[in-house]
Amino acid sequence: MELWTSIPGYEGFYEASNYGHIRSLTRSVPYGRHTGMTYKGRELKLFISGSYLSVKLARAGITKTVYVHELVLLSFAGARPRTTGRSEIRHLDGDKTNNQLSNLKYGTAKENMADRKLHKLGLIATK
Repeated sequence: MELWTSIPGYEGFYEASNYGHIRSLTRSVPYGRHTGMTYKGRELKLFISGSYLSVKLARAGITKTVYVHELVLLSFAGARPRTTGRSEIRHLDGDKTNNQLSNLKYGTAKENMADRKLHKLGLIATK
């Protein structure tokens, strides 16, 4: 079952799903002298930026390109934990385009590198 939750910082504008989808919400925004324009909510188109799926989010006239895996984990698990090393997002199956919540986890750079080595050796199943 697909679950949706608000993206922190974009509440009322965008939501992320546990399946790795991003959608905009139907909303009315002021427009010049008029009472406002209504934007119909829809699932956003994803595109590849580097080797990760990304999406463009806009609010208050500012557009930002963000990685989908960051939005999904931020929405469901909260902000990155503060650790002694740099916190990274791990793709547990090694597929950088699989942004399902069950495939994402916060970890250290050391853990992420160990995952990469295991995927390369074929010790962790990849798609």
